Amino acid sequence: MSEPLVHDYYGVPLWLMKSYLTDLGADEVEESVMAGEGWRAELRKAPVKRIGSLAVGGTTATFTGDVAALAALFERLHWKTLRGGG
Repeated sequence: MSEPLVHDYYGVPLWLMKSYLTDLGADEVEESVMAGEGWRAELRKAPVKRIGSLAVGGTTATFTGDVAALAALFERLHWKTLRGGG
């Protein structure tokens, strides 16, 4: 088992992160807790980031589980959370 890994996903609201994780094989086992094969993610709204008048929200995810399972998950999740822009 790995130490908890905390990742912030700005621009990805909580409902969308749940959908992404479901697409990757997870089930919601408790409110805002997703579990997949060999891993678990506790989700919450990320603190809003402000740059001048711009405010961006997102999701903070705390991942635990088997190191290999998490590595495979992050490789696939990266493509879902990739954001284009300037």
